[in-house]
Amino acid sequence: MGVIVNPKGTSGSGKTELVRRIMARYGWRRDRVREGYSGIEPIYRAGRDRPFGYRLQHPFGGRPLAVLGHYEATSGGCDTIREVDGGLREILRSAGEHASAGYDVLVEGLRLSSEVELSTEMARSHGLHILRLSTPLDQCVRNLVSRRRARRDAVPLIERNTIVEHRRVDEACTRLARNAAIEVLSFDEALERAQDLLGLRISRMAA
Repeated sequence: MGVIVNPKGTSGSGKTELVRRIMARYGWRRDRVREGYSGIEPIYRAGRDRPFGYRLQHPFGGRPLAVLGHYEATSGGCDTIREVDGGLREILRSAGEHASAGYDVLVEGLRLSSEVELSTEMARSHGLHILRLSTPLDQCVRNLVSRRRARRDAVPLIERNTIVEHRRVDEACTRLARNAAIEVLSFDEALERAQDLLGLRISRMAA
């Protein structure tokens, strides 16, 4: 059975960037999805123009990776999968199905970062590695202001929303700690840990 890795954090904490960097190790690039690049299989569902996710071949012959949600826009991940597509329940069902079939799974999103009930079911049946990003709140806010090109008068609202999100993520991780493996890590530490879990640093360690 594969491992399921779930980076968690507020908006602007670096979840999507972390997943993109991991996917790049598997050869993923936006322009390669439509070209039918070898080793990259987009997962399509009826009613969606963008992929539901991707299946990627491991660069060193390890377990293939399933990534849920598309990454063809600035914001990506599970938040690109709408309720009409099945929402979080379908996302986690698909994650479990892929893990049972021998895939490692990478899944992230803002809604998923504070979700508890479905994630608890996942952790009990398949095992779940949660990488809680410890990106400072002020850095998250700066990242959001830059990404949204927000005006100065919008910053207080972004700050308030980020504080609320941070509390929700913390509360979710506290509740999930009974069933899931949770590590609180900086972005760089989380990137290294994810690569270890997915077998991406084997060749480097061997060298």
